[in-house]
Amino acid sequence: MKQFRGKTAFVTGGSSGIGLGIAKVLAAEGMNVVFTWLRQDQLDEAMAWFAERPHQQVYPMRLDVTDREAYARAADEVQRVFGVPHLLVNNAGVGLRGSMERPTYDDWDWVLGVNLGGVVNGIVTFLPRMLATGQEGHIVNVSSMSGVAAIGQVGLYTTSKFALMGLTEALRSDLANTSVGVSVYCPGTVKSGIAEAFRLRPERF
Repeated sequence: MKQFRGKTAFVTGGSSGIGLGIAKVLAAEGMNVVFTWLRQDQLDEAMAWFAERPHQQVYPMRLDVTDREAYARAADEVQRVFGVPHLLVNNAGVGLRGSMERPTYDDWDWVLGVNLGGVVNGIVTFLPRMLATGQEGHIVNVSSMSGVAAIGQVGLYTTSKFALMGLTEALRSDLANTSVGVSVYCPGTVKSGIAEAFRLRPERF
């Protein structure tokens, strides 16, 4: 994609950190930016920033990316308001620190459910719609430098981000002859709220 103005983006985890930074840039480029959120305080801060830029089009949606039924409803709403997104940014993520002999099944299910499963849910939900339009589109999966080189104390996070590298490379290969491109983004250390993600950990995890 080279032209952004007037097109639509869907950014998960877009109310803080990397996701909010991406949402700000895309909105400044003239896109209709739909971003998902879970924490009210982060949403309030993000919307206060956008309120000072009323010419930028943003549309927040509350969404737990592990909830497939809610994801489908969100996609229907986006399509009804803006049409099928041209750009999907799978950014939402969580992390747990600690040595890898300590995590429980619930810990694994939560981290992989958000960091990997949430991306899978985004792709399964939106990709068929994007391909059906025949329009130029792009998917960006946010991995990490932890998806390139493993370090201690963040093994669950690292596992999920390594998986995203393989998922993205395979998806890019399979979509090579379609109108939808695929990229993976591997940021280093970034100031974000990921260390506080445990506050939103669902009871089922």
